[in-house]
Order: sequence, then structure tokens, then C-alpha cells
Amino acid sequence: LTPRQRRVLKGTTVDGAYEEMTRNRDLIRHTAGNFSFFRQDPVGKAEASWAIAVIMRHARVVHPHQDVRETRHPRMYLFPFRELLNVSLHPDAGVALPFQEEIVLDGKREEEVVVQIAKRDMPKGEEVFLWPGRMSNSELVVRHGIRFEKNPLGIGRNVTQPPNWVDNRESNIRKEYDKYNCSSLESFELRLSPAGAPTRTFVRCYRVSWFLSNGWYSPALLKRRRDLERWPPPAKYGKDDWLAWTQADQELNRMLLEYCRDMRERLKASIDSELAEDFRKSKDPLDKLLWQLRVEESKTFKECVLRAKDIVA
Repeated sequence: LTPRQRRVLKGTTVDGAYEEMTRNRDLIRHTAGNFSFFRQDPVGKAEASWAIAVIMRHARVVHPHQDVRETRHPRMYLFPFRELLNVSLHPDAGVALPFQEEIVLDGKREEEVVVQIAKRDMPKGEEVFLWPGRMSNSELVVRHGIRFEKNPLGIGRNVTQPPNWVDNRESNIRKEYDKYNCSSLESFELRLSPAGAPTRTFVRCYRVSWFLSNGWYSPALLKRRRDLERWPPPAKYGKDDWLAWTQADQELNRMLLEYCRDMRERLKASIDSELAEDFRKSKDPLDKLLWQLRVEESKTFKECVLRAKDIVA
């Protein structure tokens, strides 16, 4: 991106993406010397930039073998097959076929391989999509230069870590969170649909966190999953614990309003009218894509603010 194009990312959820890539590029340059091959011929800035660009653009997420998924995170792999370079991406992991590690037997020898396993019967000739990873449209634009009309992962990256969260997965508190599929901090990542609505996962996990942290938790919540995911909340609760639910909803809505209002103000304050008009009139495809990113975020946070104010009213 040119300095002018990087300016239009200021205030967005991907503000700082260029600086992050710069740090990764410099990391490649400074650590390449650990390999004897590069000690006599150090990696230059242009080579490191090319390397990080290839990795970010073409590497694919590979999930670890089922037996070790509790202890190992997914990793990025580069596959040495030209045929994979032109395979279309799809933002929904339920549609695309993710890669995963497997161990197969070759005679008496175990061999590690990477496979794609269809989740359903697929007729011959049906298109196979690759999953780019857990990315919003804004993240896809800066990583792959594309966006999708429908993306199940919404805008935003703000993580609200529960005050009682601990890293030990065997702790009692983590086991309670696991019962509600709130097993990682990704579950507490605030993501918003184009209509400004938070994801059901976030709403469910935030409420469970509030109940656990404020002494209102009951195992009976396991039978109220639909209520835990409902947003906006009902005007009135009919059960005896209505006060706890109302307080949890008020805190959740306050946090939503605060975050969305702050992001909307950041977007307004980080661009001047001259630059905005320049991008609106530009015919350059990348300029259009970057401006679309900014417009989508602005509309999303505006809708979020309006929704939150309606709930307050």
C-alpha cells in the first residue's frame, strides 16, 4: 500500500496492519542469519518483504490432529502445488474445506500428512473452496485483497476478557465456561454484523461470564441457551431471576454502546474531507476496495450505536 492508501486505514479495525507486517518483515531479516545459508548472503529488505507477502497471501490454516487440538493451535502452511493457488476462498468454514493434520500408516511406518475431509457427500464436479481463516471483511482486504458480500465473522476485534478467566484449562472455572462452548478468548471477541448486531457466541459467553463473576450463576443456565443468545433482550423477563438478567443485559449494552461509539468517533476523526473525496472519486480498484472497507465499518458501528440506544430507551 502507498502512504496515501495507508492513511485511509487509520481509525479502522485494521489500523496498524501495515506496521504489523513491517515488524514481521524485520523479524525475518534479523533472524534469517540463524541459518548458515544466510550468514554469508544476508536477507535484504526486498527479499524479506517478498517472503512475508507470499506467506500472508498464500499460506493456509491447518488444524492440528484431533488428539492434540486441546494443546496445539492451528498453524500456517505453504503447499508446493500450483493448482492450489487459484482455488477460490470462502469465508464460511462450514462451506469451505479446512485443512487438518493426520497420521496415516504406510506399511508399518507412520507418516504425517495434511488432508481435506468433506463434511458431507459432494457430487462430482462441485466446486471446492478453501478457508482463508477467521477473518472479517476488513482483515480479508488487507490480507488477500478481497471481501465477501456475506461473511459470518463480523467487524471488530475487541476482546473482553472475563475477570475470572485463567489459563489452566483444567480449572473449575474453565470447565464451567466449556459447558457453554466458551472455551477460548475468541468466544469473547466482539464481532458485529453489518446490521450492528453482536454474534450469538459473544452474547452467550458475555452473559455467562457476568453471572459467574457477580454471584448469580446457576447450573440451570445450561437449559436456557436460547435465552443466553437472545439479543436484543426481551422487554421483560418472566422468571424469578429477572433482576440478574436485566443487570447483565444493561452491562452488555453499555459495553456495546461505548465500544461502537468510540470506533465511530475514531473513524470520523481519522480522515479529512479532502482525502475522503479523493477516494470516493478514485477509479483505482484497490482504492475502491479500501474505501469500501471504511464505509462498511462506518455503517456497522453506526447501526450498532442506534441499536444500543434503542435498548436503553
